[in-house]
Amino acid sequence: MLTSDFLKLPLAVQIQLTIVTPLLAGAVCGFLLGISEAAYWVGQVIATLGGVAGGSEHPSARHGAIRGALAGAMFGTGLVIAHEASEAPALATLPSPAVVMIAVTGAVGTAMGALGATLSKRLRDAAQPLG
Repeated sequence: MLTSDFLKLPLAVQIQLTIVTPLLAGAVCGFLLGISEAAYWVGQVIATLGGVAGGSEHPSARHGAIRGALAGAMFGTGLVIAHEASEAPALATLPSPAVVMIAVTGAVGTAMGALGATLSKRLRDAAQPLG
């Protein structure tokens, strides 16, 4: 989405996009971690692309990074809780202790949110007529 209107959305929608969706996506990946390593990594790639897309809704890299940090941490929280609840062995390597994954996904979310905002700004600027 090539817009910087995230803050114009209703608060409930902002919460759903920044907290609820990443938490649920992380939970799905957490369960997949004990079922299929390939499916787990596909989920991770999709979530990473979602972080870039989420960042594109912001006017600056700083704003995208802030949203990405929160969304990434929520993703990691969902992942860790769901994986622990499943009691299945991890089919991919996780940091030890697993709670470190929350910091890892928060950091990746920060970078992806900033990247999305930066790319979106460049596209918006390129679309502006010269002069």
